[in-house]
Amino acid sequence: MLARIALQTARAPFAATASSSLLPLASTSSAPAAALPVHARVFSSTAPAGENKAKRKARMTRRANLDKKAAILRELEQSRPDPVLGYQRGNDHLWENCLLNKVTIKRKDVWGEIIPVEDSGAAAAAAAEAQAAKAAEGDAKDGAAAQPQRREPYVPKYFNFGLDAEMIQQLSDTLPATSALKSTLGDKATSVDAVLLSRFEEANELEAQKREQLMRILDLRNADSKGIESYNKRQIVKMFGRAEADTGSPEVQAAILTLRIRSIFEHLKASPRDVENRQALRQLVHKRGKILKYLRNVSVTRYEDLLLKIGVEPRAVEGEIIMRKNELRSLIRGIDV
Repeated sequence: MLARIALQTARAPFAATASSSLLPLASTSSAPAAALPVHARVFSSTAPAGENKAKRKARMTRRANLDKKAAILRELEQSRPDPVLGYQRGNDHLWENCLLNKVTIKRKDVWGEIIPVEDSGAAAAAAAEAQAAKAAEGDAKDGAAAQPQRREPYVPKYFNFGLDAEMIQQLSDTLPATSALKSTLGDKATSVDAVLLSRFEEANELEAQKREQLMRILDLRNADSKGIESYNKRQIVKMFGRAEADTGSPEVQAAILTLRIRSIFEHLKASPRDVENRQALRQLVHKRGKILKYLRNVSVTRYEDLLLKIGVEPRAVEGEIIMRKNELRSLIRGIDV
C-alpha cells in the first residue's frame, strides 16, 4: 500500500505536464499558463549540471582555441597566393623585378603595340599630316643645293635563328667589306688605282644594300610566336643553367614552365572560352609544382633562390595546389573575388 502511494506521488508531476500540453489552443490562449514545477524545468542557460570550475575553464579554453584556429585558417585562405601567377594579387612587383621577366622578351617588345581598330583611322590621319608637313618643309628648301645624305645602316634590335653577337658581327661588318674588296680587285689583283677605287665604292654600296636586306631577314620581327619562344628559351638556358647548354636542370625547367604559364595566361585573357588551353594551364601549374618540390628536397638554398628569380611565392607551390574553377575564371576575366 505504501509502495503504491509513493509511485503515484512520483508520477504526479509528469502527468500534470502531459495534461497541460494536451490542452486545446483556445484554452491556452485565453487562460494564463499554469506554472510548471521547479523540478520539471529541464532547459537552462547556466553551466551544465555537475560541471566544476576546472572543467568549465577547460571547456572555455578549448572553445577559444578553436575560434582562434578558425580565424587563422580564414586569414590564410584569404591571403593564399594564386597558383597561376605564383603570388598574391597585388604583389605584381615580384614578377616585374624577377630575373626571368628581365631576360625574356614579350611579343609587344618585338612586334610593337597593336593599334586598336577604332584608333587606326586617327593614327593614319596623324601620319598623313606629318608627311604633308615634311613635304612642305622640303619645298621651302627647294632653292638650296641638295646635299646627299648617307642613310644609317639598319640594325635589328633582336635577331632570329639563334645568332650570337660574333656571328652578327661577321655578317654585318666583315662579310660586306670582304665581298666588296673581292668584287673590285679580283682574286689576283695587287694594286688599287682610281678606276679600282670607283669600282670599290660601287661594290661597297651594293654590299651595303645586301647587308640591309640580310639584316631585315634576320630580324626577329619576321618570326612568329614560336620564334620568340625559342629566343626566350635560349636566354633562360644561358641565365638559369648551371653549365653551358644545360637544359635539364630543375632551375631551367621551372623557368621555362613559368614562362609558358604566363604566355598561356595572356592568351586566355584574350580568349577566355578556350577550354583546351585552360586545361593545359592547369597541367603546367601542377608540373611546375612537382619540379619545385623536387628541387626543395635536393637543395633548399637553390629552391629559395629560384623562387626569387622566377617571381613565385613559396605558398603557391608548397602543399596541395588547388585551382578552383571560379577563381581561375575571375583571374582570366580580370574580376576580383
